[in-house]
Amino acid sequence: MQLQIDPVVSSVIKQRWAALGPALQQRIAPILAQANQTAVQVSQTLAAPVHNPALVHQALLAKAALTNDHDGVLRGLQPGVVIDVGGSGEIWGTGKYQQLDPGWAESVAAWLDTLLSGPHAFNVNPPNVVAIPDDVTIAIAGDWGTGDWRSNTNPAPSTDVGVHMAFLKPDLTVHLGDVYYAGSKDEEQHLFVNLWPAGSLGSLTLNSNHEMYSGAGPYFDIALADAKFAVQQGRGFFALENANWVVVGLDSAYYSKPEEMYQNGRLQAPGGPSVQIDFLRAQVAKGKKTIVMTHHNGLSEDGVTPQPIWNEVMGAFPANSGPAIWYWGHIHAGAIYKPFGPANVRTRCCGHGALPWGQAPVMANSPQVAWHETRSANDPDIPQRVLNGFAVLHLSGPDIQEVFYDENGGVAQVAT
Repeated sequence: MQLQIDPVVSSVIKQRWAALGPALQQRIAPILAQANQTAVQVSQTLAAPVHNPALVHQALLAKAALTNDHDGVLRGLQPGVVIDVGGSGEIWGTGKYQQLDPGWAESVAAWLDTLLSGPHAFNVNPPNVVAIPDDVTIAIAGDWGTGDWRSNTNPAPSTDVGVHMAFLKPDLTVHLGDVYYAGSKDEEQHLFVNLWPAGSLGSLTLNSNHEMYSGAGPYFDIALADAKFAVQQGRGFFALENANWVVVGLDSAYYSKPEEMYQNGRLQAPGGPSVQIDFLRAQVAKGKKTIVMTHHNGLSEDGVTPQPIWNEVMGAFPANSGPAIWYWGHIHAGAIYKPFGPANVRTRCCGHGALPWGQAPVMANSPQVAWHETRSANDPDIPQRVLNGFAVLHLSGPDIQEVFYDENGGVAQVAT
């Protein structure tokens, strides 16, 4: 039995591709061609390719859908099989939420729709800053929106993460973004909003590349319209403030380049409104300790190379200073990095809320990674999978405690 893409999704991809016209097709063809070349290689060699941060795995099977599998990618792959683990820990398999899961084709179909119709409007009016207690607990999970896709005897990692987040009874819970596959209306409602563990004071959620595939309409109109997220005032960015701290969440996805499938975070379009940067700058000017949260990563997975969004965020701070801590998702790993740059910014990756991920050599071999999750999840269905998890911040006056928990509720690492 060979791998198959939903025929409805394939039909939508073909129709939307034809509607794009030659000019737009030419702009996005390179990303589809690169992905297809990688898919061909994997299907022929049955081995993970060389690690390539620029690869957009959601597009791996897009050309197969467009050409009725002209290159034989689908014919060379079997459903529900783990092939290998790649350099960043990505699991090259055809199972649910793995690199070659045919479900990712939905992301491409939705993305092509958005290229044609444009995204939801962005509310440029800054939100009111929300007062929070001086003693407050904030639980954070990234890339969590997968839903309960497994059994009671072997729950989805997101299910376990949500249960243990709720058990700790945080005051606030923050989702760093990503609802799969494409942040559609049904996915946003049923795989995220209905299941998300709310904090006693409310919840917040960030926009992401996956939500942008559907133009971010369901993100704004379903997630942010729900009572769980009322504290966010319908905006894609926010600020929480007490006597010592300001926590600023920023939408790193909306202005990301659509022709790159929103892979690289940006806070504004070239020459466009700088509302988010101005908003961050206004919070920084208060002179309090600042925690920044984004979906997209500020540094490469190994913690060595600044990404485009790095300079945008750092530009809101005085020279040689920066946020006290910066949390991001997007990369599906749990990691604590060593202080980076002249400002010695402490950065964390908390994108391991749900998706299956394995051992990551690029992190294990990096001098900038102080800790990353490497312990086996003992998953009978995916033996290669390491533990998923979440993080909890406890702000107490001027002090902070950061604890990473695993999906079983155990302490994985205490940040220093």
